Amino acid sequence: MKKHWFHILLALAQGPSHGAEIRRRVLRNTNQELELYPAMLYGSLDDLLELQFIREVEADEARPQEASARSRFLDLTQQGREVLAAEAMEYRRVAEAADALLAGGEAP
Repeated sequence: MKKHWFHILLALAQGPSHGAEIRRRVLRNTNQELELYPAMLYGSLDDLLELQFIREVEADEARPQEASARSRFLDLTQQGREVLAAEAMEYRRVAEAADALLAGGEAP
């Protein structure tokens, strides 16, 4: 999975949101290290929609009152949650192996 896809899914794990807020969440979650410029962000959102990892929140669903009617709100699907959980598990395994190797041991 592309690194920025992981961070987009992670941002949406915090709850449904629109593009600008997803971008802010990714910046906050990565300590300002991963900035998603509009072309990358919206292209990635389209890709994740196509993969059915995310979905558009319908207008009649719970949306913040202050939300613009033009804003496209997105949310994780169950498949997106499962993919995110699997990817997070893989990151943990890699980090554990790196820690073991750096400590002079062998990878688990």
